[in-house]
Amino acid sequence: MAPILAVAAALSAGYYIESKYQLGKDLTMVRAALHARKRFDNCVKENDCSLYNRFEEQCQIRPYSVALVFEGTSYTWKDLELASNRVAHWFVANGVQKKDRVAMMMFNSPLFMITWLALLKLAAVPAFINNQITGPVLVHSLKIADAKMLVFDFELAPAIQESLGEIQGLGYKLFTMTPKEQVEGQFYQQLSRDSKEAIEMPSFFGYIDWRQQSAAGFSREIRKDVQMNDPASLIYTSGTTGFPKAAVMDHGRCTMATKSWGELCKITPESKVYITLPLYHSAGSIIGVGQSWSTGCTVILARKFSVNRFWKDCIDYDVTHFQYIGELCRYLVNAPESPLDKMHKVQMAFGNGMRPDVWSKFQERFNIPTIFEYYTMSEGSGALMNVGKNLRDVGAVGYRGPIVRMLQSNMRIVKVDLDTEELIRDKKTGFCIECGPNEVGELLTMADNKQQNTRYVGYFNQPKVSQSKLVRDVQVKDDIYFRTGDILYRNKDYYYYFADRAGDTYRWKGENVSTAEIADSMGHVDGVTACTVYGVTVPGQDGRAGMAALVLKDTILRPAGKDGEPPAQVDEAALQAFVERLSAHVSKKLPSYAVPRFLRICEQELDITGTFKNRKVEYKKDGFDLNKVKERMYWWTPQGRYLPFGEGENAEIVAGRARL
Repeated sequence: MAPILAVAAALSAGYYIESKYQLGKDLTMVRAALHARKRFDNCVKENDCSLYNRFEEQCQIRPYSVALVFEGTSYTWKDLELASNRVAHWFVANGVQKKDRVAMMMFNSPLFMITWLALLKLAAVPAFINNQITGPVLVHSLKIADAKMLVFDFELAPAIQESLGEIQGLGYKLFTMTPKEQVEGQFYQQLSRDSKEAIEMPSFFGYIDWRQQSAAGFSREIRKDVQMNDPASLIYTSGTTGFPKAAVMDHGRCTMATKSWGELCKITPESKVYITLPLYHSAGSIIGVGQSWSTGCTVILARKFSVNRFWKDCIDYDVTHFQYIGELCRYLVNAPESPLDKMHKVQMAFGNGMRPDVWSKFQERFNIPTIFEYYTMSEGSGALMNVGKNLRDVGAVGYRGPIVRMLQSNMRIVKVDLDTEELIRDKKTGFCIECGPNEVGELLTMADNKQQNTRYVGYFNQPKVSQSKLVRDVQVKDDIYFRTGDILYRNKDYYYYFADRAGDTYRWKGENVSTAEIADSMGHVDGVTACTVYGVTVPGQDGRAGMAALVLKDTILRPAGKDGEPPAQVDEAALQAFVERLSAHVSKKLPSYAVPRFLRICEQELDITGTFKNRKVEYKKDGFDLNKVKERMYWWTPQGRYLPFGEGENAEIVAGRARL
């Protein structure tokens, strides 16, 4: 009897320890990290560091298995290899060499992947340009890349033509991946619709006639001297400085990420992974598509996310995994219930930004066994992960149990002044003050280039900006950490939760939006004398919606005097004309996610004698609350224009009926 009781006691103790410390969850993450590190070390040892070699290995193992499905058409690993060989030969014939940079401004498609693979094959560096940007932001992004040529989809030609002189002044050669016959067809169709107007064929770019090139392969010797710290791609990210910055995704980080995510998601060659996120972001490209080059799975790629097609695609293509951002999941939860909701075979959804109020509803309604939520940054030096299967996991962006904390002591949440964004330090020691359980602070990640998992590469061609993201003497003298600019907190069980973005950046529709960038654009509209932009919380919405506080010219609105006397004087006709001009400007010049959803027309001058941060904090607190804001407000309507905002519109938002 005694041995049985001893076994029972041991089992009981084991269940208690597992319940309290979740060692199994910890071990899953440690195992994935160890396997990724082993792959990394082997690649270094064998001079086999190029990310492209991972794709090539799959071509050798399973050449005729399906690697990619796009809009009903399947492509085998061999198909993609031969096509990328042809594109690579075209690049070589047009002067692209090892380590050259080539900018890519394209939509999700097989051609995006083929172009990307062709450049990696040659040990060249693709720079993924956000296909929603235009004007000065586009020019800046291309200037930072300092590339030889820009490859684009023809649909994006108008955005390029708008800044053609400046782009050509940077030395760019322009080529479209869209076949010539398709481009000509679009023009002939337009001519037939309106024969009164003569439409000239564009002549500012050339065509990549890759289908006429050789399909012969390229030796691995071309990539033999590729090192883990060499860039595999440049991926742009918004920051607090206004314009996009090009984060360097090197071969080492890509190797670690693709291997880790494949392990954590339990993706196998039989898996079908659905990707609807844009490939110009690291989430869609490196983590979404890139993991298939380590796992051999099939990628189901969508041109863009569609609520109506999502579950139908999952069913039609036997999807086992899909990638998300929080907003995507909210759209799906808010859609009408359908018999398709549980007819799929999805086992796991992986991504970031799944808010607590959506998580449980999403997991239950669509019967998704596992939600893998993570927190990472393209330019960051660390990551948080939470493979969530039960209620305890809901809402957490990461979990760091005792084993992970012992092996990777590389993250800190420290106290920060949320108004000034200055880190708060201990007056005696001078070191940062670490936050306790449930206390919000800024997440810092160690930037130690002696260790692979804490390496910090920074931004391409911007050394000063790269250094500005680092802080020293955090815990001990001369240590170095990366400032994420994100406000998080953890509970006593070491679950980590995202609270907000600090500084001048907010997140909306899954995109980081720079307030300085938007304010600069709006400042070009005739009638604006001062502008400040900030993010405000909207009930039932993820992230923060943009709001702009504007001071207008005297000819439109003469500001109130001191203490409100005399009152502001408004020229109603001029104000209406201004709002129409502003609507047209933001619709044309800004990506849809970056258009401020609310306007506040200020009747007094903004305080511009200092940094203006404290004043901005007050505006953030006011938000679009009609009880606090007595000045005129407008909101961005589904019709793509600003209209007056009042009690009725506010009720629509609070009730969750308004489309923002």
